[in-house]
Amino acid sequence: MPEALMNYNARVRERPLWASVVAQALHHYGISLQQPSPAYTLMEENRDASRLMEQDACSLIWDEATRLTEDDLFGMRLYRMFCPTSFNAIALIAQASPTVGTALQNISRFLPVVTTQVTVELCHSEDDTEVVLHPLGKPHTQHMESLMGFLARLFRMLDLNNEELVRSIQLGRMPGELSGCARLLGCSELTVGDDYRFRLAGHLFTSPLASADAFLLSRFTDAMQDLLASLPSDDLVEQVKRRIQQLLGSGDVSAERIAAPMNISSRHLRRKLSQAGTSYEQLVDEVRRDAAVRMITGGELSLTSIAYELGFLDPSSFTRAFRRWTDMSPTAFRRQVVASE
Repeated sequence: MPEALMNYNARVRERPLWASVVAQALHHYGISLQQPSPAYTLMEENRDASRLMEQDACSLIWDEATRLTEDDLFGMRLYRMFCPTSFNAIALIAQASPTVGTALQNISRFLPVVTTQVTVELCHSEDDTEVVLHPLGKPHTQHMESLMGFLARLFRMLDLNNEELVRSIQLGRMPGELSGCARLLGCSELTVGDDYRFRLAGHLFTSPLASADAFLLSRFTDAMQDLLASLPSDDLVEQVKRRIQQLLGSGDVSAERIAAPMNISSRHLRRKLSQAGTSYEQLVDEVRRDAAVRMITGGELSLTSIAYELGFLDPSSFTRAFRRWTDMSPTAFRRQVVASE
């Protein structure tokens, strides 16, 4: 697991959409949460999309739903009953991507639109790529398995020619429980492990997607970036990084423009970031670095276009910054990416 995730110890809060997702799925069982249960109260309190719900509250709702349905596979089965709009949005941007590999990068990039309790890491090897779900805090098992169900559905949508994109799936289950899971996830090879991951056929990553649409992709990407930047967050550093992402291409990522929507001065913003162990300049640098690596790996834009997208005044300034980040030029980095495919 990346060191940044291992060191994650902030209080985790979840998007309230999961309260609505669980409530809708329960209707398929002819069940609804009833007063005076704590889960009912929490669900009613967390219908406001502008708020975040505590991770413990989200887990309590999962507990109650599992108890009422008497279905230990409720979370994994959920994608068949109801798919939230935010996950459909990720599906659209994945399908509009030029290749399977780019689609996976977009899924990883935009998963925070769906959940704040899990991040996705792509681990490449010579033949395969593993999509690993890293929990933040202690998400409920049903929450993790619901995401596995949604992702399995999405991977099947990308596998247009039925070439077995998904080779195997690992779950935190007992061996005797895997047969039922295999049917729900649509994969015959399931294994038991300490985490949740998909093993995908690496040779399919460069395969063009028949559903690709460059015109729609650019507009979907812009919309999703704006959505990420506007998602509610209790983490000041995360709020600032999202705002920087939103403003990168404008050429003006000043501290003043970031602070204004927060109704604080740029001086106060800098002081708060210093208390959090970082600085405004460091966050701008991190966002630019991550975006640069992502854009070059994606392969759709020229290096000059990437430089201006990231707000650099000229390509040479971008090249100098990229050498500082990676000890190689953008051109050399792109050649390395192409050679590894």
